[in-house]
Amino acid sequence: MRNVLSWNEALEENYEPRDYSYQKEDIQIGEYPASLNFKIWSKKVSGITCYFTNQESGKKFQLTVYRNTDREYELKNCDIDFAECPIESLYKINVGKNNRGNIKFIAAEVLE
Repeated sequence: MRNVLSWNEALEENYEPRDYSYQKEDIQIGEYPASLNFKIWSKKVSGITCYFTNQESGKKFQLTVYRNTDREYELKNCDIDFAECPIESLYKINVGKNNRGNIKFIAAEVLE
């Protein structure tokens, strides 16, 4: 069952999306544990914005999972469906940069 919120639903449930940075200098590159706090449907693209807390640094940040050609919200070579995956769970995520230097959400796996 899909558990992605709209912006207004997130605010009604007392989440604060503005506390989560999307700036590339605020998002750690590499593989590390992060808690997926909540998810919101993206407004400008076909995707889901995932709101994470880095378990090592405590920093809050957001990453987007884009809809693929199969109309699923999955990362390449990853079997997690982000439209239905659990929130308030710990994940091991891998974040890199694309050829233009922008943040790229590469992989994830559920740890708990």
